[in-house]
Formats: sequence, structure tokens, C-alpha cells
Amino acid sequence: MDTAQLVVRAQRGDEAAFAELVKAYQAQLYRIALSYVKNREDALDIVSESVYRAFVNLRSLKNPSHFKTWLIRIVINQAVNVMR
Repeated sequence: MDTAQLVVRAQRGDEAAFAELVKAYQAQLYRIALSYVKNREDALDIVSESVYRAFVNLRSLKNPSHFKTWLIRIVINQAVNVMR
């Protein structure tokens, strides 16, 4: 199943679809967070908080095909907030 279909299912309340999406990108999200904060624990916290925010705000995502970019942007914003 492609990403856009999983996003649509997740937006309709399918938690398993959201978990599958996160699992697909978790390593990349961690690497991005780590590249900003240079600290394993902070990077893990950033990814956790970002996944939570994505889950809560998933319905606000207008174009399901932009999920990966949207999620990465959440991680980057969270990393910048932590660095402040």
C-alpha cells in the first residue's frame, strides 16, 4: 500500500496505518533530529514529540502525498525549538 493510501486511512482513524507510516520513516526522522541536536536522548525525545504532534494534527494535512515532507518539517521545527 502506498503512503497516500495509508495517510487517508490514518486520517480516518486507523491507528495501525499511522503506526506503519511512522515505522517506515522512523530511522530517517531520528537521523535528522540527531543531526540538529547531536545528542541521542534529545533526538529520541524530538522524534517522540514529533510523532505525537503529527498524530494529533494529521487531519490538518491537506495533501496525503506530502506526508513525509510534513513529518520531516515537524521534526525540524521541534529540533530547532529544543536547541533554543
